[in-house]
Amino acid sequence: MLTVIRAVILPAFVVLIFIFWVRLDAALGWHGPRMRWLAGPLLLVGAALVAWCIGLFRVLGRGTPLPFVAKTKQLVISGPYKYVRNPMMWGVGAIIVGTALWVGSLGLWFGFAMFIVWVMIFVPAYEERDMEQRFGEEYREYCRQVPRWWPRFRQKSEAGTRSRAA
Repeated sequence: MLTVIRAVILPAFVVLIFIFWVRLDAALGWHGPRMRWLAGPLLLVGAALVAWCIGLFRVLGRGTPLPFVAKTKQLVISGPYKYVRNPMMWGVGAIIVGTALWVGSLGLWFGFAMFIVWVMIFVPAYEERDMEQRFGEEYREYCRQVPRWWPRFRQKSEAGTRSRAA
């Protein structure tokens, strides 16, 4: 029962934060940039990336992306996880920015800034420590190969890796 409550509370909390920032805009008369031509693609790409990550967590990881609910049982290192360790954060960020641009919300830009700060604190402090405890050396090796925040689309060659280690 606690797992179900946690699975509902986290998404509901995120929706409430969105509503809060948009209502704050209305109450204070704030207006942010409205660029639907850019917002639409950001929303689609962000939603697709989040859905892809959730699918990988369910199928390959045999769990969910919710860190306090049903953690993955296997380390997921394929798909977008080959290029960056936190692609889900990129997807969520794209959704927040896309929504801010769609509705012209200055408040959601503040929400986006808070999201970035939260992610920069939460990921290293909780998520990475938890993953290292659960997956050990496999996770540490993954961290050595794949950057935390900025995707690397070129794969290291084995020769380049060996020469750096030597």
